[in-house]
Amino acid sequence: MNEFEVAISMDDAQKQLMPDDIPPVKLRHIAQTFLGIGLASFSLAALGEAKNWMTKKRKWFTDDEYMQGLGLAQLLPGAPTVNLTSYLGFRLRGLPGAAAATFFFLIPCFLLMLLLSHCYLRYGAMPVVSGLFRGLGALVVGLVFNTILNLWRSGVRTIFNRVTAIAGFAMVFWFKMGIMNILLITGGAGLIMVLLTRRFTGLSRLTETWTSPTKSRTTSAGPARANGKQTHGSVEPDYVSSCSRVDLPLHWRKMTLLIFWLALILAVDLALIHMRPELMQMGGSFLRIGALTFGSGYAMLPFIQDSVVTQFGWLTNREFAAALALSLITPGPVTIIGAFIGYKVAGLAGAAAGMVNMYFPAWAMTTLVAGPYAKAGRAVHVKQVISGIVAAFIGTLVVVLLRLSADTLVDLPTIAMAGGAFMVQRFVKIDTVWIVFGGALISMAIFH
Repeated sequence: MNEFEVAISMDDAQKQLMPDDIPPVKLRHIAQTFLGIGLASFSLAALGEAKNWMTKKRKWFTDDEYMQGLGLAQLLPGAPTVNLTSYLGFRLRGLPGAAAATFFFLIPCFLLMLLLSHCYLRYGAMPVVSGLFRGLGALVVGLVFNTILNLWRSGVRTIFNRVTAIAGFAMVFWFKMGIMNILLITGGAGLIMVLLTRRFTGLSRLTETWTSPTKSRTTSAGPARANGKQTHGSVEPDYVSSCSRVDLPLHWRKMTLLIFWLALILAVDLALIHMRPELMQMGGSFLRIGALTFGSGYAMLPFIQDSVVTQFGWLTNREFAAALALSLITPGPVTIIGAFIGYKVAGLAGAAAGMVNMYFPAWAMTTLVAGPYAKAGRAVHVKQVISGIVAAFIGTLVVVLLRLSADTLVDLPTIAMAGGAFMVQRFVKIDTVWIVFGGALISMAIFH
């Protein structure tokens, strides 16, 4: 029996132990949860906020299931936070779940960007924005620092993971490598490690997680190892996640139906934007950028700027800089700048078209590969390769944190804002949305 068959048989055995009368997660609960995540998610801090909700508050995913989703989010083009949201929603309720999760995650930043765009384009420069930018930028540094610590604890649990995390940091910080090179190198290293550990069993200690013997516990599969190690970096959760109760849509009929719905959505989108030439130009440009740009939302910005400033002349460089500043003081991904551009080009319809076409390509790709990816991730050795990629990604986040800190923490007030946000989020049981709201008020008072 190969490792895929073992993984599937273990999954079937686990499902037999689950109660049959537990209903799937309701769409309204997915919508409410991701609305809360969207309200409190600034920049890469969204990754930590989503993990807190998914693995602790709702217990819809285990740490391993969440980190696998994070790995896929980084492998696909577009904004990783949106890709991750799509994956989480799809694993809970299929295509409707992916749509609900993504829509309600993005709606807070979309509406706020609409308001700010209207104010800026009608009244000109807003002095309050510069103060909010300083204060919220510092606050984001603290939130991202806490996010990295939490992700490190969940995703860097073996010696091999530590090595790949450090390598990911070095490849960005010193060697200036792009994301595709990092993925190829760390994925290849993970595959080589799998082959070596199968040939030389003594190397397996490099891919084992060390846990305290007092924390080892007995599971349905048997007692934990006496020396406190869990093989292959996997730590058994103390609950059965909602994600593990959902059957993967792998049958050819379900996949065909999924492709049909995605094609229909794309056809409707193209038909709507084809009604106005400027919408067609913008929508087509954003579709290409969203489908072909890997790395992060920040990697998409130069292509967006070239398209809307140089190619079509919809924005000046000054307006693009203002749009970027507004996107940085709103929750959600930085690519919500597409809503500003669309509003400038064609009002409310343009803002909606800008957002939809920016995110649809990666959203569609995520829903297509989520099922096969999750099935492959059940195999121990595939999970090991994915964990190496995730660890490298966490290492690259440290570089992002250092750059954010250098640009943002320029005086004692900003350092205090960052430190305060970190301490409150880490040691005080309060929702992040209240930290952000309080930080915005403090920013307007101090940096006006």
